[in-house]
Amino acid sequence: MKARKVLLTFIIGIGIQAAVYIYLDNVLFAPASDFQIGGTNQQEAMGFGVEPNGQTYYSFDKRFMAMIVDDNVSIYEAGKKGEPQRIHLQGQKVSFFEWLPDRDLAILATYGKNEKTGKYQVHIAQYNPLNPDHELDTPIEDAPRDSKIVDVAYSTATNVVYMKLEVDDNKYRIYRTDANYDTRRIHVQAENIGRIAVFYDQDVFFYDNLRTGVVYMVDGASGTWREISPGGKFRLVGIDGQEIFIAEVNGDGKVIAAYRGRLKKGFRKIATYQTPEDFSKITLNSMREASDKMDDTSK
Repeated sequence: MKARKVLLTFIIGIGIQAAVYIYLDNVLFAPASDFQIGGTNQQEAMGFGVEPNGQTYYSFDKRFMAMIVDDNVSIYEAGKKGEPQRIHLQGQKVSFFEWLPDRDLAILATYGKNEKTGKYQVHIAQYNPLNPDHELDTPIEDAPRDSKIVDVAYSTATNVVYMKLEVDDNKYRIYRTDANYDTRRIHVQAENIGRIAVFYDQDVFFYDNLRTGVVYMVDGASGTWREISPGGKFRLVGIDGQEIFIAEVNGDGKVIAAYRGRLKKGFRKIATYQTPEDFSKITLNSMREASDKMDDTSK
């Protein structure tokens, strides 16, 4: 009888493990899984909160899947069984995660007390699952206690990364790092910052001031800055190539019009919303669609 119970327990255990594997392989990691970037980053596009805990993220070609649970990040590769790659966080938690849109490279931000040193730390890291032993990890040296990175903008051609560090409620700082590990704070004209973006092939950074409704650009090389939005209150939606998309908002923060523009050329209205829309519903994809319709109408 005791042997039968042991055998039954063993069979149940094997069954649970098989079910978990089938779930990962056929549901969470199915090659045809629906995953599209509709906003400024994957976290926002997938409708998740700032903390990516308990979520899964697919690389652009669906070759890799990252699963984030508490202070563990596991990287699974399609078609390969066995143990996944593990990113060791040394007791810290993940506040931001994103796969780059054109390569199998992950950007992740961590925060918390380091289990070895006991010090509070904030890091930005790059992880390449094709070369997992070469992990690039950069600390934010002067990050205040309890702060964390909540958004990242990556220039894929220049390898420049801009980070939005939350230091308090509605208070943020901007930091910049590059391929030479030159990490520094960028002083901007706002504390309550909305979205951030950067040109994919130039070190030119964009952000919006939620309090004043002004959209700014910063030249990363020279540090010069200027306002780029027209008169009124605007929010930054995102960047598509050299095209800059912004949304005009009313006093309630709802979108009443959409604009497309370029540096040194100004902005052109591409859509008017008869019923004001929540800004959270305005995506880069919807801006592209509005822009395409306007171009078709003008032909």
